Amino acid sequence: MQKRILALLSFGHMVTDINQGLLPIFLTILKEQMGLSYMAVGVVVMASNISSSVIQPLFGYWSDRTSNRWLLPAGVFLAGAGMALAGLAPNFWSLLLAVLISGLGIASYHPEASKTAHFASGRLQASSMAIFSVGGNLGFGLGPLIAGAILSYGGLKASPLLILPAALTALLLWLSLPAIARVIAAREAAEYTLTRQKEVKANAHLGGLVLLITIVILRSWLHAGLTNYIPLYYVNYLHGDPTFASTLLSIFLISGALGTLLGGRAADYWGPKKMILLSMAVMIPLVLIFPRAQGAWVVAVIAISGFFLISTFATTIVMAQALLPQYVGMASGLMIGFAIGTGGVGVTFLGAIADRWGVPFTLSLMAAIPVLALILALFLPDLRRTPAQSQ
Repeated sequence: MQKRILALLSFGHMVTDINQGLLPIFLTILKEQMGLSYMAVGVVVMASNISSSVIQPLFGYWSDRTSNRWLLPAGVFLAGAGMALAGLAPNFWSLLLAVLISGLGIASYHPEASKTAHFASGRLQASSMAIFSVGGNLGFGLGPLIAGAILSYGGLKASPLLILPAALTALLLWLSLPAIARVIAAREAAEYTLTRQKEVKANAHLGGLVLLITIVILRSWLHAGLTNYIPLYYVNYLHGDPTFASTLLSIFLISGALGTLLGGRAADYWGPKKMILLSMAVMIPLVLIFPRAQGAWVVAVIAISGFFLISTFATTIVMAQALLPQYVGMASGLMIGFAIGTGGVGVTFLGAIADRWGVPFTLSLMAAIPVLALILALFLPDLRRTPAQSQ
């Protein structure tokens, strides 16, 4: 694998997704300042997910058809600029606009970067994709900590500081575009014939791709639900410190980053299907335990949940690319974007439930999500020896 390119893409992934990790913490403050309901918070989260994730397959398809490497620096910059403006938003509609700007930057970065990571990977594709993916996981995990630091430093008025890392990373990516172009050109030439041979096999697995998308949608509902309701549950129901609530969320997300690295390595040897089954099976009792845990057990349950839930992040991307090899960018957009982004839709429904029956009940109800995903995962195609491994 081209480790320098992967490391750079992973760093850009981290800086981009920091802005998504910031949003739940910013919303806990903006909810009180603007007097937003849980439903309104859910609408903001849904808008963020639609603009940053659901439309990603369109960017992926565009990436497969034409060369759009300039989206790498542009996406990072817009992601930071939008969230910098969100902290200064005076009302609900300006907040929504800022979130949409940030989301478009995120949506434009991910498919192009994921496609580039695919071409920069070696034989162990899940492990290589894990290096790229862990940057995003770290970004999500660091986002709440950075949000806490911004709030401690100057409140939401200090949010324009977010433009600095975004601009510097965009410049670094812009200067690296020639090297990235050489890596992609060399790998595309080597893979062209093999990709044409895979098309018939990929078409036979379209049913498996639909099934995989459904499972990732369910995983996304659970992931988005926990990400948004961990701080709300701790602050609004346990009356805890908002700073510690952001720390709990960071523990959840950073544990997921470790899970991504180890899960990618395991998937290369055990197969992606087994990893998905293991992840969903472990999540069922963990989700049930969380609202009932106390003291240090809360931290332990959150850390283990993050590890196992997010451990299949890179695995599902590589599995989708193996099932749709002629459209690598679109496959990436479907996984990172559409399937994961629909978590925002799930949060909207969960918000309506929380408004009526409370957050603790909503958290317990989430245990049904991994049960359904586990059942569906039993019918996934077994790709232990994926096209990547047989090269």
